[in-house]
Amino acid sequence: MIMKEKGLYIFLSLLAVAMVAIMVADFDFGGAEKGKGNPYALDIEEFRSVDPSLVHYRETRNIRLPFEHPKAIAYANGRLYIGADSFLQVITPEGRELLHVGLSASPECLYAAEDGRIFVGFRSHIEVLNGAGEPIARWEGLGENSVLTSLTLKDGILFVADAGQRRISRFSAADGRLLGHFEGQTGKGAFQGFVVPSPTFDVAVNADGELWVVNPGNHRFEQYTAEGELRTFWENHSQGIDGFTGCCNPAQLAFLPDGSFVTSEKRIVRIKVHRPSGELDGVVAPPEKFEENGKAPDIAVSPEGIIYALDLDRRMVRVFEKKENL
Repeated sequence: MIMKEKGLYIFLSLLAVAMVAIMVADFDFGGAEKGKGNPYALDIEEFRSVDPSLVHYRETRNIRLPFEHPKAIAYANGRLYIGADSFLQVITPEGRELLHVGLSASPECLYAAEDGRIFVGFRSHIEVLNGAGEPIARWEGLGENSVLTSLTLKDGILFVADAGQRRISRFSAADGRLLGHFEGQTGKGAFQGFVVPSPTFDVAVNADGELWVVNPGNHRFEQYTAEGELRTFWENHSQGIDGFTGCCNPAQLAFLPDGSFVTSEKRIVRIKVHRPSGELDGVVAPPEKFEENGKAPDIAVSPEGIIYALDLDRRMVRVFEKKENL
């Protein structure tokens, strides 16, 4: 009897190890795509090609960065704010450095406010700097399971996208008080809260003051009130250029002055513009502009509609402007 139980335990242990191996393989997208002779591998090469007539922007310049691991970019007050390694750099749109200060750790996301404050998101907490790059506050941490990926400000509230806990946290921007969290719409049809399979989870506010959250696992854009009530949404799950695919896209979101969505995707790396109603307007940068299977660029937009893409693989800021004949 004892031998039978021991054999059962060994079998169950081996079964558990096999299941873990399968799960790890599922997340190894690069290996699956490059594997030879895999009849189930997704052939995505045809989706890397983009009709040139759809490319509505041209790259006008790029700015090399003195960092190994750029992470985040923001635009405010005529300046670009870049988080990388364990530093914050502020430069002019032409690339002239205005500020370079050390940070307490590696930053994950940034938000630069019009009043000069700089909100820096680390893995599980937020620090606030003044315009000179000096720390003025460190806010309550959100826990060891948090992975902060995006920050935005609306009506005195800083909204924080937490990919680790799949929720949006709300802080008073004045004093750092935690005001609460919301986890997305649940219980109606396909709604199951925020589906965040990987650390790509973005939040942004458009020129009309609307708060939008990317639900990346569902390829969906959801608009919420400041209290976390769903107002409207749109989605487009498609392998084609007009939609979003993969485990979790888009990875990054920003807005043009007219309310159009600027999106950045991973796996098939590309930047696009979708109209406020959701339809594809055009392509900013096709996959051929980026490293194959590279990281999704972080993006920022100026009030003039110039798009700044932080290319994490080539360690540069790439500047895209709309073609004049469009």
